[in-house]
Amino acid sequence: MTRPVYFLFLLILIPAILGSANPTVIAPDYTEPGAVIQIMISGDPMGGIVVTLRNQEDIALSRNEGFNWETPTGRRVSTALLGIPANLEPGPYRLVVDATLGRSRWRLERGVRLRAVRYSEEVIKLNDKMNALYADESERKKVEARQFWAILNTPNKAAMHQIEPLSNPIENGVLTAFFGDRRRYHMPDGSESSSIHRGYDLWAEIGSPVAASGRGRVVLAAERLLTGNTVIIEHLPGVFTVYFHMDSIDVREGELVEQNQRIGTIGDTGFATGRHLHWELRIGSTPVDSKYFFEKPLLDTGALIGKM
Repeated sequence: MTRPVYFLFLLILIPAILGSANPTVIAPDYTEPGAVIQIMISGDPMGGIVVTLRNQEDIALSRNEGFNWETPTGRRVSTALLGIPANLEPGPYRLVVDATLGRSRWRLERGVRLRAVRYSEEVIKLNDKMNALYADESERKKVEARQFWAILNTPNKAAMHQIEPLSNPIENGVLTAFFGDRRRYHMPDGSESSSIHRGYDLWAEIGSPVAASGRGRVVLAAERLLTGNTVIIEHLPGVFTVYFHMDSIDVREGELVEQNQRIGTIGDTGFATGRHLHWELRIGSTPVDSKYFFEKPLLDTGALIGKM
């Protein structure tokens, strides 16, 4: 083989070798409860991406489906966002990615360590109305719960609506409760129950407008037993903002709304201690702390391009 032909052969062979290298998971080494991990999978675009966070007993603690993001130059990058549950203890965990590449199925793993986070505690005394809703075992409550979880666990792979940071849903709203608050409910009969607050509570006058935190598709707009007048918007595949207890709803299911568009008004419907908006960010079905995305984008495309 002559030298020019040999070098031409190498120029053809090297990209093929690099392109066929085994995919690997790129993610942070450390995170914390309530945070969101952005994951990239190196190599050729993969299909059927499912990402889970697992403990040392191999129990899946959170889950979301990945997708392929297309760069401005037309190259596709496999990525996923995964929420970290707020109730997890610090220590070692595993990120597990199941995906397909051509006819092959892959399982990729990477360790991640959770740091400790301190949350506030809050005691809430339930009145008779709230206690009745809390204890309700009606078929309606069960049907609405199944519908809620089905929506959060069925991402739309084409939902590429909002990449930039989120905005506050209420202008000049007063923050009255925080994500991750440990709540203890005092019942009228003296018994107690506990839960973790999954979002932020924002107080404003009844009828104050509530705005969409980002561009997205309305996947639920309905009056529900526990959450009152409720809207859910999908911004990216498996990335949802959730709005509870509104007085009115001004959008319909299937509608594409713009960031800061009015979607309803402040109220006190459902299981509410008073007028406020309960606002959540969910990655899949996992509630996460939305504060991370007021300054940084939902999808860090710069990081994706930089790690290619």
